[in-house]
Formats: sequence, C-alpha cells, structure tokens
Amino acid sequence: MLPVGLRDQIVAHARESRPEECCGLIAGRGGAATRLIQCANAHPTPVFRYAIDPREQLAAFRSMDDAGEELLAIYHSHPASQPYPSPTDRAEWHYPDALAVLVSLRATEPELHAYRIADGAVTEVRLEAT
Repeated sequence: MLPVGLRDQIVAHARESRPEECCGLIAGRGGAATRLIQCANAHPTPVFRYAIDPREQLAAFRSMDDAGEELLAIYHSHPASQPYPSPTDRAEWHYPDALAVLVSLRATEPELHAYRIADGAVTEVRLEAT
C-alpha cells in the first residue's frame, strides 16, 4: 500500500529533479509504507542512470532500524521513458525483497508502477493507493 501523500512526494521529487533521475527509499511496517526518504542521485550521468549516495543510504537504513521500519521499496524516475525497469535497472538490482517503484514523466500525467525484480525477472505488483 502506498499512501497518496507518499505517491505525491515521489512525483514531486521526480519533477524537481528533471531532467535528471531522482531516487529514494520507501520505509514501512507490515507492508504498509510509512515514509519516503529522498536521496541524492550520485551517478556520474544522472540524466540516464541513478545511484543512491552510499552515505545517505547508510543513514536511511540506520534511521529505519531505529524507527522499527523495513525497506519496502526503492524508487527512481524515468524522466522521458516508460516506467519499466531498464536492462541496467534489472542487472543492478540487489534487493529482491524490496519493490522497485518507477515514475515516468514522459506524459502529461505521471505514471507510477511497482515491480518485483528477482534474478533478472520482472513482475509487476499492483500499487494500492490509500
């Protein structure tokens, strides 16, 4: 489940970061998202790729541990392409228990989709807005 407020924060982050890709983490408890943690895109070519800043990622994981939360999803944007994991996204995915949430700004209305990525296979997961 993704509260509408968190969905709106992801879209706002993507719009603010455009033309670069944005990225961040979604923390939660019991499968329900509780908060969004925006992270800096530290990739050398952020218009085409993303890499969460390692220091920010470590701080985010510590914050989640302290709050009794777990990593539910990692999100990033595709400013001009479809909201589907690219071959690079699939190859570099290291969190099979977390969802990949992608937002595309290619159309007037943002498109937001979630996927489970395991061993390179991609399965779409329905995002329920609450």
